[in-house]
Amino acid sequence: MPHSNQQSANFAALTFELGAGGDAVTTEAHLLPVGPFRSSDVRPVECAAWQLDASIAARVIARAADRKTDTLIDYEHQSLRSETNGQKVIAAGWIPNTFEWRDGKGLYAINIGWTGQARREIADKQYRYISTVFYYDGVTGEVLEIISVALTNTPGIDGLDALAAMARAALSRGELTDFLTTGGADMALNDQQAAALTSERDSLKTNVTALTTERDGLNTQVAALTRENGELKTKVAAIEDEKAKAALAADKAKHAELLTAALTDGRLTPAQKPWAEKQTLAALTEYLDATKPVALLTKQVDGKDQAGNHGLNETELAFCTRMGVKPEDYVKNKAS
Repeated sequence: MPHSNQQSANFAALTFELGAGGDAVTTEAHLLPVGPFRSSDVRPVECAAWQLDASIAARVIARAADRKTDTLIDYEHQSLRSETNGQKVIAAGWIPNTFEWRDGKGLYAINIGWTGQARREIADKQYRYISTVFYYDGVTGEVLEIISVALTNTPGIDGLDALAAMARAALSRGELTDFLTTGGADMALNDQQAAALTSERDSLKTNVTALTTERDGLNTQVAALTRENGELKTKVAAIEDEKAKAALAADKAKHAELLTAALTDGRLTPAQKPWAEKQTLAALTEYLDATKPVALLTKQVDGKDQAGNHGLNETELAFCTRMGVKPEDYVKNKAS
């Protein structure tokens, strides 16, 4: 059964001296010892001792690994105090959520990335201690989660009550995990919650897979429609090209027909043929519509043939008619 908030919402802080790393600043820190353990004062008062072993540490490490951001190492737990003192939080370093259990020693933070300023301060012994605020079960004493890690020069318990209050304030603001917000459920209930979350995660994965499959199917359809559209465009272009060619051929045939008729009825002279061949169908049609056929001199009004009198063919007679030249004069000039 879940414990009450009064029994379970408990916080504590322990401090260890930073390990010596020779000339180099250490990139690991001892956060908590092997349990059961107590502080040098009367803590804890709610339970016999704090409990931490390999299996408990594994759960603490797993919760840290679930965080989306690295764990901050600040100065004097300012991240918990900023709501009350209004001062900004300055990072001394970051733990990439790489916590490690060491048998016989306890819980360590490893691969710490110190800021340049913090590295210099540690090297110069301006800061000598690492302080860990953690959340624990008030009945069993079991360590549940790391709340805050900080560089400090006050290794005792000064300000612990204030830190606990600030940690609880952070809890009420929803800045800790859903596990903490419950006020501390027992591990059986926690396992149920984990199972429910795992089931929900698997369901979401299934939905994502289904949506991905649907997306791929839609992409395939889009590709097929795009290909079909391209083929239709090609067919339409071919049809339009054939229509254009057919129209051009029809225009050429009509042009040739008009040209032949105009040369025959005298609306065009042979001398005009090269010019007429260069005209568009519309231009030639407009010209011929405005030009009247010329009566050939090969026929008299009564229809009798006079071609024998001049020796001119129809084209020559049409030219004489249009130019106002007498056939006999044309014959003379042609002979000369």
